[in-house]
Amino acid sequence: MTIQVDNVKVQFGNVVALAGVSLQFGANQIVAVIGANGSGKSTLFNSITGFVDVTCGSIRIDGTEVVGVPAFKRIANGLARTFQTPRFDPFVTVEKAVMCGFYPVSRAGFMRSIFATPSARREEREIADKCDGLLHDFKLDGLRHMQMGELPMGQVRLVEVARAVANKPKYLLLDEPAAGLTKVEQTLLGDEIRRLSKSGVGILLVEHNFNMIRELSEHVVVLDRGAVLFTGKPDELAGNRDFVNAYLGTSGH
Repeated sequence: MTIQVDNVKVQFGNVVALAGVSLQFGANQIVAVIGANGSGKSTLFNSITGFVDVTCGSIRIDGTEVVGVPAFKRIANGLARTFQTPRFDPFVTVEKAVMCGFYPVSRAGFMRSIFATPSARREEREIADKCDGLLHDFKLDGLRHMQMGELPMGQVRLVEVARAVANKPKYLLLDEPAAGLTKVEQTLLGDEIRRLSKSGVGILLVEHNFNMIRELSEHVVVLDRGAVLFTGKPDELAGNRDFVNAYLGTSGH
């Protein structure tokens, strides 16, 4: 089981956002994508998940070409993601926000839900129990009845990750999930990412926190102005002058 991106190019008018990017990740793997702002990280996520059209190249999920396949069909087949800017109704509660993540894997149809058939009620109870488990795992139990608009951004990001996990994805794309998190929340998030990876989920991680990348990922792809600058192990990056100049600046700090 893998997601394979081969020579993908994305162009908006005269602007080339991705220039022949290739990468691969699969079950039990954590692969990180890093780069300066504007390097193409979010565009890469959007191309994999179907939010932008690919100009050329191939994206295969478990061997099946998905270029041209709508985003909702990719999600239904086991793909989940978070966004650099979380997307929530500010008036929905934390509990309901997480429960929305179960919708793609819900078995109850519209009519069964409307008429509250025994199977629909049973599934509702199962979803409620699973939601309780996620709220507990992400230390959100005490916030379940708060509205999303009342939370600091760090906790909003944790809710978004919990919602993505509710989909039981085979592949999870996390776009800067640690931004705005406290040290305690970062540790919690890191533990959950490791647990998901060990359970068989393939994870693609965009993150500016290089310490987190070194602790979590086994492989790193560095993007620079839409092109792949470097691929390798996290510890190999420190000695790569091109990476230091492009990502940390010419001072190397």
